[in-house]
Amino acid sequence: MPVPLERSPIAPRRHLLREMVEERIRSAILAGTLAPGELLHDAELQDWLGVSRTPIRDALNELARAGLIEMEPNRYTRVAEVCEAHDALDALQAFGVLLGGVMRLAVPRMGDKDRRRIAREVERVRDGLLGDAPGAARDRAYEMCDRIAELACNEHLLQMYRGASAGFFHKLPVETFLLQADPVVLRGHLEALATAVRDGDGVAAELAVEAIYQVPR
Repeated sequence: MPVPLERSPIAPRRHLLREMVEERIRSAILAGTLAPGELLHDAELQDWLGVSRTPIRDALNELARAGLIEMEPNRYTRVAEVCEAHDALDALQAFGVLLGGVMRLAVPRMGDKDRRRIAREVERVRDGLLGDAPGAARDRAYEMCDRIAELACNEHLLQMYRGASAGFFHKLPVETFLLQADPVVLRGHLEALATAVRDGDGVAAELAVEAIYQVPR
């Protein structure tokens, strides 16, 4: 799908303009408005967002580092393609190692209210993934994991996680993720994760996440 024709100017507030542009483009990619492989032209992005070329190029550079954009100097800037089937397992395992570490730190640091809320979110993700709303469950999981990374209270880990998570969720569509998993086994791992979060057991949560993403024991 091409860059939206309807203008949607960004009005700078407290955040850096580049960050606001980056978030708008990231959201469009994750929502599928900007499709994998789609060419991105500065002039179209400028017209859509109502900003100059500089913050757009800065944002695209950041998104390239996150794996959402592919850039070849003097040739193209495009939305990153999704993983081929033979690369899917490697991508799953890489993200599982990162998210497992996030869980290990975050779960013991959560208050009771956060643990209950996150556990319920895990259950909603489980029901959506294995029910009739896998796309919505993917979006819920993205938001939930971002919140968990915040609760780890480690700025270095948070930056590392946010630098990788959007690219992972884009490159591994939910359909590809589900093709890699046995539904019965996946359900068990997600239930184990919800239980570990409720119990405040960071080690069990880490192991459950690694099992979900098929990290070898």
